[in-house]
Amino acid sequence: MSKNCNMIKDLLPLYSDDVCSEESRKAVEEHIKVCSDCKNELEKLRKNVSVSPQKDAEVLKRIKSRLRIEKLIVGIISVLAICGALFLGLIYLINTDKSMDMEKYKIIDNVSVTEHDGALWLNVKGAASSFVSLSPTISDTDGNHMGYDKSFDREKKNGFGVTLKQRKIDSFEFYPRASSKCFEQKLFDIGEKEDIVKLFYYDDVNNKEYVLWERDSND
Repeated sequence: MSKNCNMIKDLLPLYSDDVCSEESRKAVEEHIKVCSDCKNELEKLRKNVSVSPQKDAEVLKRIKSRLRIEKLIVGIISVLAICGALFLGLIYLINTDKSMDMEKYKIIDNVSVTEHDGALWLNVKGAASSFVSLSPTISDTDGNHMGYDKSFDREKKNGFGVTLKQRKIDSFEFYPRASSKCFEQKLFDIGEKEDIVKLFYYDDVNNKEYVLWERDSND
């Protein structure tokens, strides 16, 4: 193999791709006219890079099919993620309590305390009777509340308070459900809590007390 063949073989890939200079192209063409080895090498290069239109179409079909599948998978994952987030949000709204709105449920008109059988009883009626739990607290003489104020002093306790709670999801209803039923729940025996001088409804949103019962000074 001559040095000229080595140079031409280096140019053959460029010639095959038609990216060589005009001078190099002429040199290759002149050489392969008289050199069968280099001519055969050029034919091999052209066979290797030849592409079948049918194969091209099959490759494109596979690519498109894969893209559709990937798009479908991404769509399914997105839908599942959204459904999962909505499900968790619904669980949170159902299982989390929130203080009932004072005005919306007319708490002051629908919540009262009665005294009978030596005990105090909480009475709830109307829309307020849709509460799901009762949250108790105790106040001290400085106006601090247990569970809400860090400075609450148990040694100075003088009041017992309650707050009606509902599920967060129920708080979204535009109109509160009216109810004719009256709910009564015993709170405690008066004689058992001699240090309690008042019972109040506690609006924990605005930190405000509504006194429902006060101990008689003669007790």
